[in-house]
Amino acid sequence: MNTETILAGYGPREAMEYDVVVVGGGPAGLSSAIRIKQLAAAAGKDISVCVLEKGSEVGAHILSGAVMDPQAITELFPDWKER
Repeated sequence: MNTETILAGYGPREAMEYDVVVVGGGPAGLSSAIRIKQLAAAAGKDISVCVLEKGSEVGAHILSGAVMDPQAITELFPDWKER
């Protein structure tokens, strides 16, 4: 099959554009995405951030409340306990 045959049979691929794509929905990927959005908001910018995860849901492979150090959450969300 060539590109023309595929396009004729299935149409063009769907595409979405993002400003930032983070690969991996574990603690590092999630904290990176959150911090990027926080920095953009502080600068008055609205950027789109996408987190790609191979699991069925974000953090499916390694994220567990039982193993997370709350210091990292406190650094990202200083008021998380009040929320």
